[in-house]
Amino acid sequence: MKTISTIEQEVNQIRLAIYEKIKDMTPAQVTEYYRKSGEATAKKYGFKIIASAKETAQS
Repeated sequence: MKTISTIEQEVNQIRLAIYEKIKDMTPAQVTEYYRKSGEATAKKYGFKIIASAKETAQS
């Protein structure tokens, strides 16, 4: 029998926590939730968010 690793258990817990937060949201609210979360993470780690790969090719 295969056992689930500690990391996989943690990822599953995070996935379930996010699901509980967004399960009653509209699609627009879910999009906004992920946008804000992405922006906060990008700011925390110093990443730049771009709209598309084409945007980088033109820069």
